[in-house]
Amino acid sequence: MSYYVDPNTQQMYYQAPAQSQQNATEPAAAAEPKVYAVPQNYAAQQAPPATSTFLGLDAGSATFWKGAVLGAGVALLVTSETVQKAVVKTVSRGMAAASAGVEELKEKFEDAKAEVEAEAAGKK
Repeated sequence: MSYYVDPNTQQMYYQAPAQSQQNATEPAAAAEPKVYAVPQNYAAQQAPPATSTFLGLDAGSATFWKGAVLGAGVALLVTSETVQKAVVKTVSRGMAAASAGVEELKEKFEDAKAEVEAEAAGKK
């Protein structure tokens, strides 16, 4: 197999060796060697990328380190007693506000129900 570069396009080509036996169905011109283009990034496609791994993970990846830092931050916050107290306070305030809102809705519903019953009684 021989390689050459086209000087106009800088495309690399290789020429397959000629077949010693011709197929009876192919014309005589087909016995000439065939020329194939080689992709420009052929070497990059063949070699696997060099990566460092940590426990089977790509330790050189930016997403690996973003996840590691984010996970460490979340673990620090979750184990902090101060953060736990703040979260519990916030949740209890939210539940109290929701409960008050539900009670207000119940009162408005009862008032509307009473008005409808009063109108129905007045029409009879």
